[in-house]
Amino acid sequence: PEWAPGIRETVNPDVSVRQVGVVEKCTFCVHRLQKAKEQAKSEGRNLREGDFQTACAESCPAGAIVFGDLENTSHRVNSLSHSPRATRLLEDLGTEPKVIYLKEVD
Repeated sequence: PEWAPGIRETVNPDVSVRQVGVVEKCTFCVHRLQKAKEQAKSEGRNLREGDFQTACAESCPAGAIVFGDLENTSHRVNSLSHSPRATRLLEDLGTEPKVIYLKEVD
């Protein structure tokens, strides 16, 4: 697209802009993941933990958001998912949620 003078520098192609009040499902920054996968492939290697982060994980000062490959036993997110604190919403309905929360220790 062609942008008005001064606007081009403010547009971020990696962010979807919606009208006020429009809710959109989180994509877990699939565009960042795809870019990291392409980079790893061009370097002839597999994607490694830390090759990319979601925007929310990157901006979280407490480090409370962890993203990674749940199936890869060397990823931190895998060990956190097996913690006794790990819980998934509506898991009992067979939805197989991929978002895992760590509850407070009793």
